[in-house]
Amino acid sequence: MLDAAIRDELKALLGPRGWAEASEDNPALRDIHGLGLPALLLARPESTDQVAALMRFCAQHQIAVVPQGGNTNLCRMALPTEARPTVLLSLARMNRVLEINPEAATLTAEAGCILEVAQEAALAAGFILSPDWGARGTASLGGAVATNGGGLNVVRYGTTREQVRGMEVVLADGTVWDGMRSLVKDNSGYDLKQMFIGSEGTLGVITRLIFRLHPAEPESRTMMAALADLSGLMDFFGQARQIGGTHLSAFELMPGIGVEKALARYPDLRRPLEASSDWYVLVRFSGREAVEDLLGELFEAGFEAGLLTDAVLASSEAQARNLWEIREQMIPHQYFPGQVMLKWDVSLPIDHMAGFLAQAEDTVRSLAPQGLCYAVGHVGDGNLHFSCFLPAGTGEDTQHAVYETVDALIWRLGGSIVAEHGVGALFRDRVARQKSPVEYAMLQRLKAAFDPEGRLNPGKLLHPPT
Repeated sequence: MLDAAIRDELKALLGPRGWAEASEDNPALRDIHGLGLPALLLARPESTDQVAALMRFCAQHQIAVVPQGGNTNLCRMALPTEARPTVLLSLARMNRVLEINPEAATLTAEAGCILEVAQEAALAAGFILSPDWGARGTASLGGAVATNGGGLNVVRYGTTREQVRGMEVVLADGTVWDGMRSLVKDNSGYDLKQMFIGSEGTLGVITRLIFRLHPAEPESRTMMAALADLSGLMDFFGQARQIGGTHLSAFELMPGIGVEKALARYPDLRRPLEASSDWYVLVRFSGREAVEDLLGELFEAGFEAGLLTDAVLASSEAQARNLWEIREQMIPHQYFPGQVMLKWDVSLPIDHMAGFLAQAEDTVRSLAPQGLCYAVGHVGDGNLHFSCFLPAGTGEDTQHAVYETVDALIWRLGGSIVAEHGVGALFRDRVARQKSPVEYAMLQRLKAAFDPEGRLNPGKLLHPPT
């Protein structure tokens, strides 16, 4: 009866369009991993004032709040994972681009605004909003900031963290922090917005954002190349940086098995190269002036150095789209049904990427001889999405041993097991072993300062202090 009464009060608080039943058939209750735990309801506020009122209500009644953007995350971040009274908070109705300021080169938007919508608005004004990844049509800006998303353009513009100029946040008690200051320089104290970037909704609910914009680069050319050997990856990346300079906007690594699987699964995709390879790279140069000659120079340099066995330069926008669509279909879980999938979101010093892949495969095979390793990633920023597929029925002891051994390899190389997807519930326990006791305690104290009752996105990112 208490739950029913609370639900009725919440419904009245949010208005008839401000809530929905949190039933199992509601897609907001599912992510890539399946169904989350039950929630009292799905809150769908339309303004910061409504978010603040909701947070005050939840604080009064000791209700947990799980913020949700586009729900495209891959690590169990945006669904309830603890059995306690919980409101699932969707910002999907707070979805407007509020302003583009061409003089300041900024875009202001509500946190529920879809990334692609904001990108298109910026482009129409002659600018680029740089965060970009395959889920651009469903991912929200608030989610992008809450996870510090990376994606395809990091090598050129940096991560999402580097694009945020200001933000508005509703805190756990319903207090609103107005940090909507679009300043390039401000040394007046702690940079509080950085506390919320990458915090995964555990410190507050981001409601509005100011992003920096970059001048549009109308000239863009893409090349797909087959590597002669993975050991030449960093040499070819060095050539791309040297020849392209600031025109290098993407440098992506793709596994041969993934390319073949994508071409077989999606008949609309065109095979770009006749030769097959264990590894391919996708390179994009962009600028305000023509970049075709620069990419052609890279093409020639790669062959002269013996780093490539085949390559193609896209000669039309349609060909370029085909190459990038192949890259966006490097999603491993769709290609190996029935097998046990272990996953990492690896961040490494870029000079260790090729070495890691060789050592990781040896490690996996020593523990699970039939294991299949799969990696795709953003070479320019040292990010590999690494997966291991084991035969169905592989025991938990073997799975645990593979996780522990590969994790240890990543840490030994100075890397992280979480790069851009976030921690969520999926990586929480493993990330705790990555941090020193001092660092982990600092993170816990920060969480306790912003959310002393532990009601914001409980079960994600950090263990509660003991």
